[in-house]
Formats: sequence, C-alpha cells, structure tokens
Amino acid sequence: MLKSNSMVDFFERLGHKVIRTQSSWWYDVQSGVFLTIPYYKEITPSEEEIGNLMKSEKLRALRYPTTLDSLGFLSNITVNTNSNYDISSLHQKARNQTRRGLENCKVEQLDFDWLIDNGLPLNISTAKRQGRESHYSNPIYWAKYCQAAKATEGVSAWGAFIEDQLAAFLISVTTENNWQEWVVNHSLTQLRNKYSNNALSFTVAQQFLKNEKSNGICYGLGSLEETGQLDHFKSRMGWTVRPIKQRLIFSKKLKLVFSLAQEPSLKLLNMVFPKNYTVCKLTNMIRFYRQQTYNIPSETQGNNLKQ
Repeated sequence: MLKSNSMVDFFERLGHKVIRTQSSWWYDVQSGVFLTIPYYKEITPSEEEIGNLMKSEKLRALRYPTTLDSLGFLSNITVNTNSNYDISSLHQKARNQTRRGLENCKVEQLDFDWLIDNGLPLNISTAKRQGRESHYSNPIYWAKYCQAAKATEGVSAWGAFIEDQLAAFLISVTTENNWQEWVVNHSLTQLRNKYSNNALSFTVAQQFLKNEKSNGICYGLGSLEETGQLDHFKSRMGWTVRPIKQRLIFSKKLKLVFSLAQEPSLKLLNMVFPKNYTVCKLTNMIRFYRQQTYNIPSETQGNNLKQ
C-alpha cells in the first residue's frame, strides 16, 4: 500500500516500525507499544482489527485517539483550522504577549544541519524545566532526528530569534489531507519572558493556514502527563482544545500484572523515580486504562467536531 504522508516516511527514517491496517497507520512509539499517526485523526477500529494487530505484532499495548462515544478515557486534541487566523483570533492577554513577542523576535525557517547543534540546548532546557528525562536531550538521538527530518520532504523547522540567539523552535510534518502535525516545540527557559513561543506559534500558524492553505494544524494529542498550563496557553493563542477519547489496550499478560498494581504502589513508584520518563508513562497508562468508559461526560456533549 502506498504511503500517504510525510509522517510515515519520517518515522521510518527514525527507525520506527510503521505498518498500515484498515483504520490507520501505526508506529512503535516504544518497543511492543503502537500509537496511530497522524495524531489528529480519530479512528474506530473493530475489535477484530485490534486483536489481529496485537497478535501479529506481538504487542504489549496500543493507544489511539477515538470518538467521545467510543470506549476510552477522556482526553483532548489541539487543532487550528482557521484560515483567517490573525491577531484578533487570540485572547486579549495573549494578543498583548504576542505583540511583544513579535517585537522581540525574528521568526524564520531553520536548516536541520544547523539545528543539530543549536537546537540541543533548547531540548535540554525544556526537559529540565518540565522535570523529566527526554530522548531529545541525547546528542546522538537528536542528530539522527534532524538528519531524518532533513531527508524527508514535507518536514520543516521554524525558530524564533532574540538578538541572533535561538529562543524557541518547532518542527512541523505534513500529513494526510493537507494537515500539519507539530511534533516538537522547545524553548530556552531564560528567554521565555520575551514571549518567543507566542511569536513562533502565531507566525508559523499563519504561514501554514493562510499562505500555504493547509486544512489544519495539530498542536498535539492529549498527553499521558499533566499539561493543563500548556493547554491554557494554546487555547489563549486561538487554538481549539477539543475533547476526544483515547483508548488503551494491553496484552493479556500485562492486564494480569497491572491488576495487581494498586494505587499505593503506583504512587510509590512515582516517588522513587520522580523524573523517570518510562515510570511516569507506565503509571499514568495504568491509571488511564482503569478510567476507560463508554460514557460521554455531560460537559463535552456537542463539542466533538468531526474532521
């Protein structure tokens, strides 16, 4: 089957296994764990499709975004489909911050060879600020990431500069239906008060939505970690943080093991390994798995706009 978007090519160049089923593309976000791409697309695969995928790939787990009336845990997706996106689209406070950011910053497209060395300090700064480990902080992985991006048509990097210093950058990948997925957005902590992220996200969104006539931009699928502050920033910047569900499926062996992991044990793991990315993801996956339901929360009804 032909590949339909740059995201597939990009993830394969990064060394991920990427496969196609009836409902979607999937990639191994971790060993034995599959996630769908593109992130913005809600899918409703049949139980037969899921079972065949779990069996054929010998998966430990899989995760995918789905509709509010499907089985899953409540999550969100951040998108922008406003072809008339401009400063009036922003919340009043965000308008003032963005104007200041545009005064402070120069936004331009970046070369991936240049980004290998110059983007790494921002990756490290972001991980430290968020209090977690990050594979983007590994120089070897980051060089591989930039080289894969450079080799893939439809992948671009954009940066905000303050007096010739890179203050923030993001990486965008073209996907199916003429959408963009923003897969990385990192910044220097010491320059955040200059509103570089405001200037960057605003300028690049206009570039894609108005100049390149993209059908939409996805600014992130709901994380398994707390992102309330980030969601608030995106909402004030004129993006739609839309409620959806995500579904988690574990192998039979993992379900048996996780049934024995009660909340006190999960809290203890987080206390012992507070900055361990794998432990954080694992404990949150178990918690969200237990929250899965067919119920539609009353506050979300009517808000699930179809793409």
